[in-house]
Amino acid sequence: MAGRQGQGSEPAVHSDANEPSGAERAGSPDRAGRLRFQVLGPVRAWRGDRPLPLGPPQQRAVLAMLLLHAGRPVSVPQLVDALWDERPPPRAVGTVRTYISRLRGLLEPERAPRQPAQLLLSSGGGYALRLPGEALDAARFEERLATARRLRRAGDAAGAYEQLRGALALPEGVALAGLPGPYAQRQRDRLTELCVTTQEELFGCGLELGDQAGPPGDSIAGLRAFAAEHPLRERTQALLMLALHRAGRRAEALGVYAATRRTLDAELGTGPGAELRALYGKLREGAGSYGRAGPGAGRSCIGPGAGPGAGREPGRASGPTPNAPQIAPPSPVPAQLPPGIADFTGRTAAVADLASALRGAAGGRAPVVATLSGLGGVGKTALALHVAHSVRTCFPDGQLYVDLQGTGRAPADSGAVLTHFLRALGVAESAVPDGLEQKSALYRSLIADRRVLVLLDDARDSAQVRPLLPGAPGCAVLVTGRTRTLALPGAGRVDVEVLDEAEALGLLGAIVGAERVAAEPEAARELVAICGGLPLAVRIAAARLASRPGWTLADLVARLSERRRLDELRVGDLGVEATFRVGYEALGPGLAHAFRALALGSLPTFCRAAAAALLDTTDEAAESAVEELVDAGLLEAHGEDRYRYHDLVALFARRLGERHESPAERAAAQLRCFDHVRATVLTAARLIRPHGVPPDLPRHPDRPGRALADAEAAREWLHTAHPRLYAAVERVLDATPGLLGPAVDLLTAWSYALRTTARHRELEPLIRRAVDSARRHGDDRAAARARRLLRVPRSGTGTYGRPVRALPESLRPVPEPLLSAKDAHELALVLAARGRERTGPPRRPAVPRRQAQRRCRRAQHPCREALTWARRACGGPGGGGRAGSARDRAVPGPGDSDRGPPGPAPGASGARPALRGRAGERRRATGPPRGGRRGKLRCKEP
Repeated sequence: MAGRQGQGSEPAVHSDANEPSGAERAGSPDRAGRLRFQVLGPVRAWRGDRPLPLGPPQQRAVLAMLLLHAGRPVSVPQLVDALWDERPPPRAVGTVRTYISRLRGLLEPERAPRQPAQLLLSSGGGYALRLPGEALDAARFEERLATARRLRRAGDAAGAYEQLRGALALPEGVALAGLPGPYAQRQRDRLTELCVTTQEELFGCGLELGDQAGPPGDSIAGLRAFAAEHPLRERTQALLMLALHRAGRRAEALGVYAATRRTLDAELGTGPGAELRALYGKLREGAGSYGRAGPGAGRSCIGPGAGPGAGREPGRASGPTPNAPQIAPPSPVPAQLPPGIADFTGRTAAVADLASALRGAAGGRAPVVATLSGLGGVGKTALALHVAHSVRTCFPDGQLYVDLQGTGRAPADSGAVLTHFLRALGVAESAVPDGLEQKSALYRSLIADRRVLVLLDDARDSAQVRPLLPGAPGCAVLVTGRTRTLALPGAGRVDVEVLDEAEALGLLGAIVGAERVAAEPEAARELVAICGGLPLAVRIAAARLASRPGWTLADLVARLSERRRLDELRVGDLGVEATFRVGYEALGPGLAHAFRALALGSLPTFCRAAAAALLDTTDEAAESAVEELVDAGLLEAHGEDRYRYHDLVALFARRLGERHESPAERAAAQLRCFDHVRATVLTAARLIRPHGVPPDLPRHPDRPGRALADAEAAREWLHTAHPRLYAAVERVLDATPGLLGPAVDLLTAWSYALRTTARHRELEPLIRRAVDSARRHGDDRAAARARRLLRVPRSGTGTYGRPVRALPESLRPVPEPLLSAKDAHELALVLAARGRERTGPPRRPAVPRRQAQRRCRRAQHPCREALTWARRACGGPGGGGRAGSARDRAVPGPGDSDRGPPGPAPGASGARPALRGRAGERRRATGPPRGGRRGKLRCKEP
């Protein structure tokens, strides 16, 4: 519970570890505005003498969770679960962030608006409250309890007694009183149990001190009241029996045993435990050691840390406590870990971190808990077993293991698991309680002050795991599960990722032999890439190779085509698809549909807006679905608002989609997603080149796409999204002919946006694939539009030869007149520009320019027609490249046809005829075109 000192300077906090109570705290002098907090009672906080208004109960619950996590980060999903469990409101995340903002303002009122917080920090997708441990009453309580236990083991019962009294002076009622939510309830139970245990230890310490702790009558009176409040706590009843026996009231002591036996039978259906029965037998025999006061008095099986192994230093062999003979036989030491994995490779950093954390369990103030989460088949169990075997000598009192079958159809019942553990710890079957809470309490009592390692494999959720957690320090727990929402008290989380190439090759070589891998290095790298670094897939592929010595690695690679990959990655009863299916079948119908539909997108990663397009829903609903799939271990979060499938999971999801969704449904989802991407690219292109985007692109797409603020944001987005867009268009061109038109739209806008950048040339292979795909599917219009993109002149000199050679091909008829006119106009522009590079105007292109003029006229595009006439004037017969002639001949007069451009109007030397239609209006509004040297004509495209 104690907080850890954060980095950098912090506001002063209260550090008086000797304050006896909150009442006295309230009357203490203001210590320069130091912060202090109370959770052992109603949650309260003070700055010096001034109490702080902590807001509504849920906001105080958030503060309490941050305080009790002792400076460790708490994720937003954990905070949501802590407040609302499995039924959060629609805006739960926003509400939590509002609480965090208010608490920051409350704790650091002097902080400037943009100055980083020093107490309540953002950390790893969550929040951490960094305070010294003495700022929290619960941390001071636990520190005093730990000190008392150390002093008592060292023989200083008087010092231990004072520490225990100081600890018990801190609580002011029920811990976390009035706070809502499941986390508050769990912590309330834990802190209450801690206080009760501390009170028992105080009574036990008083028995050791005898008269030094006060009159015996006072001790008995307090013990009677305490035992009446806790009739099922056998240790408390044993302390009362000892106190009565020492006072010469043997009959009353035996009566306490009889009353306890009746209560246990009525409430739990069981009798007293072995230790209480042994004490009863000794008292009946009148054992003298129980009647003496002094240093050894009361230190028997019910002394501090009662139970096997109690009262000894970690790692020290236990022996009989002075003046207190061993009553119960030693409990068995379970060793339930499955065999380790001989060919385990990689994970060096994760192994070192986990092993270090587990080895530190002996010196901690609470059990060490670590959760390992990740995709099915990613190697969570293998990692946990490898780490557990590497540290097993640090847990001499035993290792417990259970497969919780959390991803199966029938997850293990926590009560049945506890029965299994209790039997392993030496409890007779007839003595195992019936209720879950009673089993859990007995389990925690048996391993209290022991050093036990517990491995809980394949957990379903937090509710399944919580009853199986130890309650005392010295123990450690490893939990594996696919879900990322295992919210366990004080747990550290490890996201187990796929292997990198070197680790995957190491695993492959460990199974099939390093020589075989070294003989085919390229095939080996391709094989582990096909497996996506998933350890299960690599292991299956290696097992198939090991069982077929005649196969080369290249033979197996050839068999692993995309359509057959999941079928080939199977050996015996082990298969990649079967592993994924277990997680998929645990989804509800809505999430199962989302899992299938999201794999239909052509993007390697996608955002929530793209997910909304695929699912045909709102952004908020899509975000909820993808986050649930991430929590289930079927999707991966890949940065801020980015998600992705593992390659093999995507194949599995698409296979399911082919079975459950009709071709029309799949095509509609793909079109919605691609429309979203296309609309975003169009937005970016229009922001970057507002006057240069072709007019045939859709002005108002069906879906709005991503909002981009300005041209700079558009360029940044295009730069970041370049590889994703490339992969998306590749996939569409390879497998989705129905999206050829939208794909060419996207390429057109993308090409115009990149026209003046170095990346423009990178699109050429993609554009050629679009041309080939359109021809293959007989889409003349898409082919013609894509060909135009290949004919765009590159920047620099001497770049017009390729367009001049390629453009005349486009003058053959195509389905759309405007498209043909645009091709002809493009040829006119290129020829005019090329003519300026030469010493004289070209003569040969006159016929294509006349064709261009005719096509523009048929398309009813007067401004384009005018530009074409201008280009004819610049390079045609009689034009001579003179600017004046070009301007005079820019527009055909009435009745002109293909005879050539008209001359100046009679009687108006050099006068410019008026343009007709929209072109005339634009010319009148903007003024005449300006001529330039060597016949340049500057005309803006519409």
